[in-house]
Amino acid sequence: MRKRLFVSAWSLMVLLTVYVTTVVGVVGVGAEPTIITYQSNVKALTSSDFVKRLTALPEWEPFFDLFTQTCDKRIDKELSRENLQRKLPEPIVNDLRFFLESGISTKNGIETVFQHLEAVIGELQADFDHEEIDENLQDITDLLQGRKKDLDLEFDGLLAFIVDVNPRSFLTFLKYFRERTDYRFLRNEPNGDFVLKFDFEYRDRDIEFCCAGVKLANGRYVFLFSDDDSIEQYCRAFRTGRYAQLDTAEPKKEIVLEETCFRFLDRQLKKLKRDFNGEVVIENFIDRQQEPVKLNSNGLEFFGKIKKATMTLHEVNGVSQLHVKAIMRTAEDARFVRDLLMGLLAFAQLNVANNAPERGLLQAVQIDASGADVLVTVKLDNPELWKLIAKGLQQATEKLKNRQ
Repeated sequence: MRKRLFVSAWSLMVLLTVYVTTVVGVVGVGAEPTIITYQSNVKALTSSDFVKRLTALPEWEPFFDLFTQTCDKRIDKELSRENLQRKLPEPIVNDLRFFLESGISTKNGIETVFQHLEAVIGELQADFDHEEIDENLQDITDLLQGRKKDLDLEFDGLLAFIVDVNPRSFLTFLKYFRERTDYRFLRNEPNGDFVLKFDFEYRDRDIEFCCAGVKLANGRYVFLFSDDDSIEQYCRAFRTGRYAQLDTAEPKKEIVLEETCFRFLDRQLKKLKRDFNGEVVIENFIDRQQEPVKLNSNGLEFFGKIKKATMTLHEVNGVSQLHVKAIMRTAEDARFVRDLLMGLLAFAQLNVANNAPERGLLQAVQIDASGADVLVTVKLDNPELWKLIAKGLQQATEKLKNRQ
């Protein structure tokens, strides 16, 4: 039952991944500069210092129980047979309803995923010199300004799941597609690796992507998604390349913004500055009652001063900490950013009471500059932080109760 439960849950995850991947227009254009990389060691994080402290809070269990119960009710409502029949063929509707009515719950679904999912790896790529890249950022700007609602961004990359279940067991969803029409195997080794290419139409939109299953050592597998130009190189990367020696045993979550990302933003924002006569206005999503955000010349040039930025949640001497590192182009830029951040931190401290938990947390933030690097560190064992987390969980639980 548990194995079937996991496979069914994973099939839903696969379908969701396919949908998200295609919505942002993933198409094959070959090897391009990486702008963002992501790694989350999911299974290891469950035994991290942060998660242990979180689940030990008295406020955690009531919140988690009520949250998952609320999700169950919402899922059952949104995925009712009537709603599904308006969007999907009857065989898929029947299978989804059977799955939902078989005793699955959000709580045991989450627990099962964390039991079998070792890591999630992601890469986002963009062609810095591609003619349409200017149009991509213009689309984003139009959306922020409320001018355009339908985006079609041409990004490439990788989404990979390292699991302890053979990905072939996830291919049950193929019965909903037509072989050699909607999909075909680019490689299909008996009882071994496979590469699948999908190419079909859904709601008047061409959808094209690839997925692959690769066997790793020690009963581990990787299930990955990419485009047909890159899928084989990513398979090799997990077998013998840069991901072959990937450390997933350390409790860690990391996102890296590469230099290409900041060069991309710098070039496009300077172009926007020219187009808008030196001033870019972006709608304020945080508070729509406030005036839109205005970026002047100095604000636009800031991105050009950054070479790389990394945000990491990991453990140091058994204690979880959040570590943010920005590599600037010069030591002078690094000192400027450090002084700016320290000024903002001091200003924030002046605006909270001396005995408020927020003040103690702000005092635990360490900011430093070394050469061209700016370092921000927050140790997550701070008592004031956990007072705030407990308070937040309690408030979230009350809000969920009020919505019942």
